[in-house]
Amino acid sequence: MKSPIHILATVRKPELLAAALLVFRTLRVGFPTAPVYVWGNGLKPDHAEILRNVTLSIGGVFNNLKPTCHDAWIEQLVLNQARPFWIADTDLVFLEECEWFFEDDDAALFAGRLEPAWREPWSQTTTVERLHTCLQWFNPQALRGAMMRWNRQRVPEVFHTAQVPFIRQHFIPGRDGVTLYDTTAGLWQAGWGTPFTDKQNACFEHLHAATYADEVGKCETLKDLPAVHQAIYADPQLARGIQRQQNEFYASRQATPSKTKIKAKGKLCPTEQEKV
Repeated sequence: MKSPIHILATVRKPELLAAALLVFRTLRVGFPTAPVYVWGNGLKPDHAEILRNVTLSIGGVFNNLKPTCHDAWIEQLVLNQARPFWIADTDLVFLEECEWFFEDDDAALFAGRLEPAWREPWSQTTTVERLHTCLQWFNPQALRGAMMRWNRQRVPEVFHTAQVPFIRQHFIPGRDGVTLYDTTAGLWQAGWGTPFTDKQNACFEHLHAATYADEVGKCETLKDLPAVHQAIYADPQLARGIQRQQNEFYASRQATPSKTKIKAKGKLCPTEQEKV
């Protein structure tokens, strides 16, 4: 049996409904036989009805949840599912089949598209390297065991309140700005995860921030993003090549080590990132 795929559908504003519907236009290209579970993120009745009908049209199951956050939703799936599963964003365009990437008996703990560390202009954070949540495969039982062992081996018993950002987003303050452990970044930073190959990455395209493009578009650097998305909603094939453009943007905003030096007792103290 194929690993099921779970999708959280969010509609913040009526004009962003297209971002919640895009993935269903090509989902059966990427996942022709996998069971599909669509979860409404506290959708209003009219939007819930639209998502329900679209889900049923591709043979999926729809449920409308109380409002939640994307990272919390993923965490609950990882903590409670018994079998391996996929998650997918709604702002995806599938170009080729993806079901073959992983099977239930694969040894991988989780997998996804590698996103480098970069300086993100809208949130003004430095994001750490991670596997992006736009499309991910999880082996939840094995992953839960790995997280438990990591905590036992790495967190001293006396630190009862220690929190490890394996899955949830964490904004960490710093003297040079804010570092973002975006969703599932902690799992990758702990040493786990299998990056998609170039062949696998070529099977789909992802529109960054489509469900909140209205906010991201207020950033001067990203002001053209909403228009790009609207064109792809009209013709999903226009998404071809978006990944290459995104990689070029990452490269132009590559994260660099901190240069902060803190004065202490009249001496310059290097940060953990820079030893002098």
